[in-house]
Amino acid sequence: MQTTLHAEEGPTWWTPVNAYFGNVETQTDPQSYHWDGMKRISRRDLPLVFFQFTFAGVGQFELYGRPPQRVTPGMGFFAVVPSRHRYYLPPDSPGWTFAWIGIYHPYLVRRLARQVQLTGPIVHAAPGSALVKRLSRLMRGVFLKDYGDRFEVEAELLAFTHAYERLAQGEPNPGGERLLQELKERVLEDPRIRREVSTLAAEHGLSRSAFSHHFRERTGLAPAHFMTEVRLQAAARLLVTTDLPLSRVARDCGFANANHFGKVFRRFRQQSAGAYRRALR
Repeated sequence: MQTTLHAEEGPTWWTPVNAYFGNVETQTDPQSYHWDGMKRISRRDLPLVFFQFTFAGVGQFELYGRPPQRVTPGMGFFAVVPSRHRYYLPPDSPGWTFAWIGIYHPYLVRRLARQVQLTGPIVHAAPGSALVKRLSRLMRGVFLKDYGDRFEVEAELLAFTHAYERLAQGEPNPGGERLLQELKERVLEDPRIRREVSTLAAEHGLSRSAFSHHFRERTGLAPAHFMTEVRLQAAARLLVTTDLPLSRVARDCGFANANHFGKVFRRFRQQSAGAYRRALR
């Protein structure tokens, strides 16, 4: 038996790929609830990450070849799809009530997958923890679709990712957040200017390699990759809110030309800039 809640209809731009999706469920039949991370999607489907958090009852999660782990209230897990895992309702469970979300955002999928690889899929989170608070906001969004636009959704998903990384790493990381915010502001001062990592390094009195190591150690990201992501976010906003041609969007956001912009956009977003614009307008 399965019990689920039903969400409101959202704006036209709200789709699982452009935003996210999720639900709150109660599962009571072990025969019908079983997911395998290697059998869930086809080769042509986009990779994604699920987060599932237990409110009541017991579920079970296991990595291939490892002992299963009971997932009780206050516990959750990140399931990267595709990857070698499975989760299910064990026969001795009285039932399992949980919230879950699915995220397709390519940058966040890569970032979440990297953290899962480092610290494992299982998390323990108190009701008042930042992770649970962010999950609660995302679940409200699932049912009410109460975000102003796709960029608010993206910001909330990024905040959720930050909360997970802080929890998984066992300590707050204000230094890393400060580095990211400072570099983001620097890029957005004038996205047309291509910031070189070597120039940023010199401003900090470091070599390029030392600065890159310092930045990655505190944020988990390469500075060049992060700057590209910031410029792509600026470009995505122009694609949705203006009628500027792709060549102008590319120039205004620091890409060499429309062809270069198109290749980078497709690599990071798994779709063309034109398709992205049509989907969100």
